[in-house]
Amino acid sequence: MKVAAFDVGTNTIRCLVARSSGGVLEPLKIFRRITRLGKGLRKSRQLSAGPVDMTLRALRDFSEELAGRNVARAWAVGTSALRDAPTRAKILEKAEEALGFPLEVISGEEEARLTALGVQGGIGRIEDGMVVDIGGGSTEVVRIIAGAVRWWKSMPVGVVHLTEACLRSDPPLLEEIRRMRKKIEQFIGRLPAGGKTLAATAGTPTTLAALDLGIDEYDPTLVNGHVLSLDRVNELTDTLIRMKIVERLGLPGMEKGREDLIPAGSVMIGQFMKHWGLLEMIVSDWGLLEGVAMEAATGRGYTL
Repeated sequence: MKVAAFDVGTNTIRCLVARSSGGVLEPLKIFRRITRLGKGLRKSRQLSAGPVDMTLRALRDFSEELAGRNVARAWAVGTSALRDAPTRAKILEKAEEALGFPLEVISGEEEARLTALGVQGGIGRIEDGMVVDIGGGSTEVVRIIAGAVRWWKSMPVGVVHLTEACLRSDPPLLEEIRRMRKKIEQFIGRLPAGGKTLAATAGTPTTLAALDLGIDEYDPTLVNGHVLSLDRVNELTDTLIRMKIVERLGLPGMEKGREDLIPAGSVMIGQFMKHWGLLEMIVSDWGLLEGVAMEAATGRGYTL
């Protein structure tokens, strides 16, 4: 059976078409577009017209891509930006028109569970560890023991909001980086003790892996399972925060649309590793999107 999953995030819209057989998910095609849906949301408490239009256009385009692919079921979820937006009802109505089926806004708890499901689908069962999903508007932290979620935390800090709130200069000033680190630590410092391993997913860790690998074209088979040491994360972070945005965009492995956000994300990853005393992390190309697809294959979502 073929399924489709949609992840409407604060920064990026993604759609995955996959084949599910015997409980095994085989990704076939992925579509992605950076729309910055949550741009300015924390300050204005509203979703801006431009990003909303780009998001709806992406959903329409991705939905059209499903035609002729014999997709049986589809499930679309919205995360932090739509959870936080007071005016989301009208947007959800337009999103349903674009997709042909409803877009569901999921809770932070559900996002954490689906992310843990997807990550373990990609890199294997986690016996004693943490999963971190650094999004645009929020960051999900999941404690996993013997493959099961033991606790989770959704923190209201993501790369879009951190960048908008703290990084005003190009390249960022040392004082701006210090202020951002302090803001991040206010949340990370409250987290309980972690496990023996750390798996990180979403745009920041996969971009850092691509930068470390020096690949011009993103290759999920190389990125998934790539290990980054804390020393290497710190080295990459130091390099990135000293560069101008346009210089970062020219780096092999840098996806257009992430060049201004990557300093915030890389600083967060380093602080997670330091907080838990972990010297390395595993990068997972799989995450929330794949978890949504796995659930769609078991009956969640809508029949097409």
